[in-house]
Amino acid sequence: MRSHQSTIATAIAASLLALGACNKGGGRPPAAADAASNAATSSSPAVAGAEGAASAGVSAASTALRVNAQDFVTAAATRDMYEIAAAKIALARSTNPEVKRFAARMIHDHTYSTDKLKALLASGAVKATAPTDLDDRREGLIGDLNAASAARFDKIYIDQQAAAHQEAVDLFQNYSEHGDNAALKAFAARTLPTIRTHLTMAQQMQTRIK
Repeated sequence: MRSHQSTIATAIAASLLALGACNKGGGRPPAAADAASNAATSSSPAVAGAEGAASAGVSAASTALRVNAQDFVTAAATRDMYEIAAAKIALARSTNPEVKRFAARMIHDHTYSTDKLKALLASGAVKATAPTDLDDRREGLIGDLNAASAARFDKIYIDQQAAAHQEAVDLFQNYSEHGDNAALKAFAARTLPTIRTHLTMAQQMQTRIK
């Protein structure tokens, strides 16, 4: 009996020591580590990788995936093309001055980021190719804007913008922290504050446009 109690005490002591070492080293319990690992591996790393994780609205743990330069360039360039195309439709169709101002800023800012990305690619600092056409998903979003009734247009446009810029924040933050090209990481970090501003603007308009 005494031997059995001694064995239990030894096991408890070992467990406490292990937990203390984990906490001292800034670690986390195995269950939490497993949960984060499962979340990360459940997301496809594909525009494939960068795009899939952000578009699925995954958690912070799962977006912390290493993204290669080509995937990021494809995702970033596609987003810029979509933002500019959507904003042009908003300028033509919306009668709301706030929406029109927002759309005009989207054209300006996303044209600027497109130019910066193209210059980076032309410099040879990044070995990647930017797409020239929208992907199927964003073609569908543009189709939704064109098909929207006049009464529903502003809400559909701003809802799209809030979702798109949340995805963009996730994408650019992830690459700025985990990307594989120093020059492209710097571009992502410089562009991120502007995207965050766009997200805040879109979210604020969501509260006013029903």
